[in-house]
Order: sequence, then C-alpha cells, then structure tokens
Amino acid sequence: MKITYGISFPEFRTLQPPARPHAGRTAFALIMGLICLALIIPGAGVVMQQVAQGQQPPAAALATIGLGFVLGAFAYLLDRRSLRRWRARREQALLAAYDRIHCRDSRTLEATSESLALSCKCGLVARPWTELTGFTETPSFLIPITRSESFPIPKSAFASEGQLTEFRCLILDKLHTDRPFNACPIEFAHTRADFWRAKWLHVRKGGGWRRVLKIGFVVAAFLYAILVIFAGARIGQAPAWLVPLALGAFVFFLTRTVRPRQHYYGPLCIYFSEEGFHVVDPASQSRRRWNELAGYLEDRHMYLLYLNPRLYRIVPKRALGHRLEDFGRLVQAALPPFDYRRRFPVANAAPI
Repeated sequence: MKITYGISFPEFRTLQPPARPHAGRTAFALIMGLICLALIIPGAGVVMQQVAQGQQPPAAALATIGLGFVLGAFAYLLDRRSLRRWRARREQALLAAYDRIHCRDSRTLEATSESLALSCKCGLVARPWTELTGFTETPSFLIPITRSESFPIPKSAFASEGQLTEFRCLILDKLHTDRPFNACPIEFAHTRADFWRAKWLHVRKGGGWRRVLKIGFVVAAFLYAILVIFAGARIGQAPAWLVPLALGAFVFFLTRTVRPRQHYYGPLCIYFSEEGFHVVDPASQSRRRWNELAGYLEDRHMYLLYLNPRLYRIVPKRALGHRLEDFGRLVQAALPPFDYRRRFPVANAAPI
C-alpha cells in the first residue's frame, strides 16, 4: 500500500500539548490572590468587629479591603493580557515549528511485506516490521511507532474510510505477527491502589527515593523560609506581604512538582510468550521483546516491567490468576532484577 500525503497546520496543531489555563489560574494569579486575601480578610475582621460593637468602621480598614479588591481586579486583567501575549507567542512558535517540518506538503508512505518506508525529497527512511513496537490513533492521525521514530499519518490522506480501515488492519496485523494468539489474554483494569503500590515499590527499590529526597529537601527549605518570614512579620522585621507571597510560591511549587499524573483506568489486555508481551487498549497497542526491557521488580502485589529507568509497565498479580507462576518463571528467566544504578539507553521518538 502506498499513500501520498501532506500535513496541514490544523492537523499539526492537534499533535501539540494543550495550551495554558485560562486567566486566573496561573502562578501569578495564585500569588496575587493570596496577597489580596491577606489584605481583605484582616480588614473585614476589623469591620465586622466594629459593626458588632455598634461603632463606625475605621477608614483604614475599609481602604485596605478596597485596595485588596482593586489589586485583585488589576491582577486578573494583567493576567489576561499576559495570557493573550503568551498565546500569540505560542502561535508564532507553532508556525515556526511547522515551517521547519521537512517536505510537509509531499510525503509518500509505502507499506510493503518487508518494511514501512517514508520517502520525500530529503531521502528515504525504511524500518523493517520487526522494529514496529506500537500503534496509536488520535482523532486526526494514525501513528505507527517503531523503535527509533513514529510515523504520524493524517487521516485526511486516505481517499475513503475503507482505505483507512485497510491501512489500520495492515499495521495491526504486522504488530501482531508474533503475538501468541493461542494463549488467553490477561484482561484487567488498573485501580488507584495499583498505581500507589507501584509508586511505592519504585521508590523503595527502583531508585525513586532520589526524586523524593530532592523534593523533600526543597519542601523543607520552603517551610523554613515561610516560618522565618512569618516570625519576622509578627515582630515587624519583615513586610507582612511577604507571607502570602511565600505561601503562593510554595503552593505553586507543590502543584507543579508533586501533582498526581493522569492515569488510564480502562480495560487492558496483555498477551505474553517467551518472545515478549503485547499490550492492547481501546486507543493504542504495543509490543515489546524481553530483550528490550531494562529489568523487573516484584512484591506481593505486582510486577513492574521497566522499559527504562523512568518508565515501567504495571502487571498486578491479582490479574494473573492461575497463570501467576508461569508469568513469574518467564519474567525471571527473561529479565534481570532492575537496578537503577546501571546505565540504560533511553529511546526517544524522533520528531515529525
């Protein structure tokens, strides 16, 4: 099968990370919001106390509340202006990146019985089917993935839905060439407990404790600085506005550093054999040979199959059922125990 296609800018845009949040949700807005609250809440407390006593609220307290609201509105407008400028710069950066794509208007992808080949004016790249490791699909692209790069193919390149289905089936057939169809798949869905147990196993035995230690050191430094600033503000040796500023910076650090990742909790199927294993979900499929993995870790709840020191596949033991012993013997025979102190090559997919 041979397909000639181009990549349009709207299609290229769908491959990029999502844009930044709306105005009022950035770090600047968070810090300014804390500063405004530090002005409004004490002033409101004074006003409520004076009103409860039947006295006239002091003008200074009312002015402080007004200043907090005015500062908040000004910060919101300034944040909106900043985001508009950022989006304009991002659009220019996307256009520049799109302009750097070689031969974006004329490419030819040919799938033969031996390989997947991409040709253009710059040359030819051909990968044998044995290097095909995965396949994923987005609303705009079909993306075969090899060991060294990915091949995003826009769906608009196909003349009909039938041709699109034919190409999809061709890639999946090649991906499943050595899949052990005679073996029953392991069907399961991850739970939150699986991810937390995997994270804890990785921290204890997979070298994850190093990142935890770094984050803990920064958190301790933040807390010490906040306590020093707070104590200085109480005795008048430091400006009071530094307290919400330090708190805002600390919250921003936590949200950007230790926020939980989005995990997939849908159905999964895993096939395994002496050659490797296949993973199938509704959106993508992948295969890995055992000799492509960096090692494994095990506890009483699960196996972690390491693709590299930062990425691992979670296989809960509860999902293996009566095949637990067979899977354990196969993994132990094919893989060494993972050691984070060894150096491993980390494969990166090439850009478009």
